[in-house]
Amino acid sequence: MALDERTDPVQIIAKVGNFASRERAVEVWMHLAAKAGWQVAPASAAPQDPAGGDCGTVEVEGLRYRIRLTPRVRTSLADDEGGTLTWRAVLSHAAWAEPVLGPGNHIPYGGPG
Repeated sequence: MALDERTDPVQIIAKVGNFASRERAVEVWMHLAAKAGWQVAPASAAPQDPAGGDCGTVEVEGLRYRIRLTPRVRTSLADDEGGTLTWRAVLSHAAWAEPVLGPGNHIPYGGPG
């Protein structure tokens, strides 16, 4: 698959639900990235900011991404309070990637050079 035909890693959203573990979130995101045509491998299992939703770090063809698990995708919730069924929009948890930036906000390339 050509590079320009693949979904960019930051656009891959893994809908894992509100009760998924951090490990499961990384696994599902990595599966979706591989399915999109990327070569992806775990880089670090130790999250840097677990309270902020960090799950770990992966390497996607020489670039590192932090996998996060936070409320990110829109879904509907059935609410029958008051005896009437209504639907309301809520956010559900999803795993997503953000680039790991180095000093000066540049993205360090770790691949062959």
